[in-house]
Amino acid sequence: MTYSPFVVIEGATTAYKKVVGNTTTISTDKDPEFQSWLNLNKDNLPDDIQAKIDDGTLTIADAD
Repeated sequence: MTYSPFVVIEGATTAYKKVVGNTTTISTDKDPEFQSWLNLNKDNLPDDIQAKIDDGTLTIADAD
């Protein structure tokens, strides 16, 4: 399972999609499940996600 940038909502935020089998889930950077995935995979993120972290448009929230 992995996430990828899906669409930029003009003037707002980027939506991220996750595809598992036949199910597609759309999340924003504030989604707890997406943030949990970022934390678990922060040392091995896909290039497109890592690029957003590197340019400051995506932040990994501290784990609770």
